[in-house]
Amino acid sequence: MRFGAHYLDTYVPELDGSMAQHYQDLFAQFELLDQLGYDDVWVTEHHFHEYGGLISDPPVFLAAAARTTRRIHLGVAISVLPLHNPLQVAEGYAMVDVISNGRLEFGVGRGSTPAEYASFRIGYDDSATRMKEGTQLIQQAWRGETIHFQGELFAYDDLRVLPKPVQEPHPPIWVGASRSDDTFRWAGLNGFHVMTLPYMYEPDVLRHWLDVYRAALVEAGYDPSTREVLGKFHVYVADSLEQARTEAIPYLARYAALAGARSNRSTGSHSRDQEGFDEQVERGNLIAGDPQRCIDIIERWREVLGLTTISGTVSFGGMPQELALKNIRLFAERVMPAFERRRAPRAVAS
Repeated sequence: MRFGAHYLDTYVPELDGSMAQHYQDLFAQFELLDQLGYDDVWVTEHHFHEYGGLISDPPVFLAAAARTTRRIHLGVAISVLPLHNPLQVAEGYAMVDVISNGRLEFGVGRGSTPAEYASFRIGYDDSATRMKEGTQLIQQAWRGETIHFQGELFAYDDLRVLPKPVQEPHPPIWVGASRSDDTFRWAGLNGFHVMTLPYMYEPDVLRHWLDVYRAALVEAGYDPSTREVLGKFHVYVADSLEQARTEAIPYLARYAALAGARSNRSTGSHSRDQEGFDEQVERGNLIAGDPQRCIDIIERWREVLGLTTISGTVSFGGMPQELALKNIRLFAERVMPAFERRRAPRAVAS
């Protein structure tokens, strides 16, 4: 089992302070994650709103984080490829891999916020094609090849993209998969790793999609045991369930409120009160409570879905820095040691 921290940053000015202070607090958290032996730290890409919008340009943020960390892998979950020219994406994230000396983890997807497409004046209808062709182009660029590409939406000839990443043939590629058989099958046929949101679905639904993914891996000649299946959860560790409930609920509620405001709908995936909190912990949708309870929830998901990586949102909704740092430390010291750890190099598709 691998462990990472996941940052869909929700900025609450009255609690987080100035934007400059908030960035410094995030970097301090990243440094502690690095020191405590977390495998990965992931940031998301969002725009135009306090729900994620302070990390609107992830490679800039990750390059800064690379200078004050030493071993932790730095990931994007995900780069919303249809919003960008893929060659510029290839350039920016290759710089992160070089600056970090080969620690980039690269996630791709179509995104989950239609309002961002509308604000950029970019249509959503061809987003699947833009994502798939963009990923092909990025792979060509990172292998150091002279690009010759003719697709439905992109056409380039005789281009060379710099820099080339440190990792060969290129950094590991992950797919944010949450909607359809097609996305999971595409990820498998290309040998990519997958990122999932288990709390959004009944286990049988996600198990079906992961079966599609693993069957596609085998069909394409890949060994599923060499590929990662990540589950993202909110995480809050305390000495007891009661303490976790008291400390985490206000910040889960603010996170949910910002998510709902951005999507113009109510969000039911995160608890806002004691009853909702307890229900979500019981279902395993929140990894929260005393350390043994958190261990049991992770073990349950590993058995049910075959998850190989847990990515925890450990700071959310204006949580004070001291609580975030405590949460990070308790998870590392009292939960992670219960699981066999491995740092074998991740496989990448050729």
